Amino acid sequence: MSLDRIDLLDVHQPGPLARAVHAQLGEVVLPVPVTEIARALDISEIRIHDLDGFEGMLLTDRRRSVGAILANNKNGRHRARFTVAHELGHFLMEHHVLSGETGFQCCANDMRETREGRRHQKQETEANQFAIDLLAPFPLVDGVLSTDPDLRDAQRMRDAFDLSLEASVRRMIERRPEPLAAVWSKDAQVRYTVSSDSFPYIPLKKGDRLPQTSQAFHVQANNKTGFTEFWNAPTITWTNRPEVEIFEQTRRAPSGFAVTLLWADMTEDSDEDEDGDDPYHRELDMPGF
Repeated sequence: MSLDRIDLLDVHQPGPLARAVHAQLGEVVLPVPVTEIARALDISEIRIHDLDGFEGMLLTDRRRSVGAILANNKNGRHRARFTVAHELGHFLMEHHVLSGETGFQCCANDMRETREGRRHQKQETEANQFAIDLLAPFPLVDGVLSTDPDLRDAQRMRDAFDLSLEASVRRMIERRPEPLAAVWSKDAQVRYTVSSDSFPYIPLKKGDRLPQTSQAFHVQANNKTGFTEFWNAPTITWTNRPEVEIFEQTRRAPSGFAVTLLWADMTEDSDEDEDGDDPYHRELDMPGF
């Protein structure tokens, strides 16, 4: 594989940078060959091992003359692929300030409220955005999406793109035009939620029980596995907006981990913006598994 870093030097934002890489690649056979791409862009060595304490490391100098990537494999192949793409993003976005003398070390919860911490958070978010845009570009994602939202599309995306299911669900929500949200749970307790900008506020936080009137709660209570079909949830099961009709679909694994896709039927009246900030705004982070 032959790629030219010179053509990427003037591209500083993660989305356009990933698209510029794909423009050089041309047509690709899925999954996107992230390790080959990294090596073609001056990453001299890539090591994937079971690690403790951090997800990935990029060894490089301030000029980015060459780089080496170390990725954690403890959370599975999907996560490791994402980490390689994430570290490649740090390498190519030369405005990213090294976190140490020898490069970057990226931990799952390395966030601080200092000025340096805010810069670090922005850099991590940009590296995440580059990673998902490289591994699952929208033109290729469109090929696995059905006419209407369906969690089965995310599973097909997971298999085709070699992503985690969580990253695939996020990408589907990001791409589709409908007001969508996802609620990840374990044994009927909420792990976290993500939503599109047009979806109403979901008043749930980590550790809360799933609403007992929801289909998702009954799926967990009855230990059902696999996919449900969409079901019309009772009013205000998921939001504090009684005028918004919500449809839900759940996929539950035998381990008790589940994801519930929420689809809001937004009327003209319910499309008006709510006051205040939504603390559950969607932000692309590294997939959980």
